[in-house]
Amino acid sequence: MKFAWVDAGDDPSYDVGDRHEIDGYFWPLFDPLTTSANLRDTTMRGHAVGIYMVTNWQQFIDRSPQQIAKAVADEYNRLAIPGLRVQFDMEEHDPDKVAEVLEAWRMIKPKVNTSWTMEAGQGGWMSPAFVARITACRVRLVPQLYNGAMTEVWDALTYARDLTSRGFPDSIVSPFYDAKHLPRGWDGYAFTIGRLP
Repeated sequence: MKFAWVDAGDDPSYDVGDRHEIDGYFWPLFDPLTTSANLRDTTMRGHAVGIYMVTNWQQFIDRSPQQIAKAVADEYNRLAIPGLRVQFDMEEHDPDKVAEVLEAWRMIKPKVNTSWTMEAGQGGWMSPAFVARITACRVRLVPQLYNGAMTEVWDALTYARDLTSRGFPDSIVSPFYDAKHLPRGWDGYAFTIGRLP
């Protein structure tokens, strides 16, 4: 899989995506351009389609894990696209919050293809109990291989091992690359379509 985030407020450039063999597009939740019509257009072009959220967005501030999960589910239901995937961007170092959001989500949407992306290098605070809870949620883990300023490129194997060393199966870990610096033969997620060269 080669999935990419669509930039907020912007239509994806499918021509650019095709040059990089992008086969899935994740649209931002709550964005005016994230409509059923646009997502349907993505699927009609032969691509997988998903939506992403970020917990520091205004819509999620001071919300409980259950409220966060419900807000995402409400948007998922509104868009009503078959096969729609979901990615949770939760970068808090708060194991209970992360686990409770994903557990609440799975109570509402037990079968939706779901992933969780986080800052790379967070394995140190992930206890065996936390790993068991997340594994039970059946989500893909997507460590971000860049710093916040997008000035550094981090090693995919190192940060995959950071998670697998805590007990996560290697089969559920996919890297999240800076789209401006995709390695040859890459697989996983790219941030963002607008950063593709």
